[in-house]
Amino acid sequence: MFYDPRESLRPSPLSHNPLNALVAPRPVGWIGTITADGEDNLAPFSYFNAVSADPPVVVFAPNEKPGAGGAKDTLANVREVGEFTVSIVSEFLARHMNETSRGVARGVSEFVVAGLTPAPSVHVRPRRVGEARAALECRVSDIVPLPCRPGGRGSHLVVGEVVGVHIDDALIVDGRVDCIALAQVARLGYLDYGVVRELFVMERPD
Repeated sequence: MFYDPRESLRPSPLSHNPLNALVAPRPVGWIGTITADGEDNLAPFSYFNAVSADPPVVVFAPNEKPGAGGAKDTLANVREVGEFTVSIVSEFLARHMNETSRGVARGVSEFVVAGLTPAPSVHVRPRRVGEARAALECRVSDIVPLPCRPGGRGSHLVVGEVVGVHIDDALIVDGRVDCIALAQVARLGYLDYGVVRELFVMERPD
């Protein structure tokens, strides 16, 4: 089939938007932010990825609340403070991550709701998930408004330079991160997720 998403996001016979299933797997950005008053926030974003290595840069795309609800807490916080953390979601943290997607009142810490430890960062104010085996500390370099369909929710691309990296020493084997041991969770389409359990190597052609 072929369809134009400008006309419909779910044309027959599709019952759901297939984009998330087609552009997958996607790493989960478990974004930690903080208000100017020091209140923690933690939320997962599947529209997340690394886009540059030198300097290291990551992006994520928070959308706004339905209707005229305005910015969600994560977007409001990065606008206010200009910093965030990204905790890497391993398989044993998947259900904790999902719990932090719960809608709670502003000022309620998702760290507490999900039974997680807010660990201090080195270079930024927002805290990271203490249980995570790896985490990034980031400073916002830009926030870009994204196209919005008529009547749709607004969305923004948050661009952050990585200024600190935490890695569990046990993950480092022969100078590399052991991807299988990290067991990263990836978002697929709909409510589906996957876990990195196997890999293969391909040498680049000369």
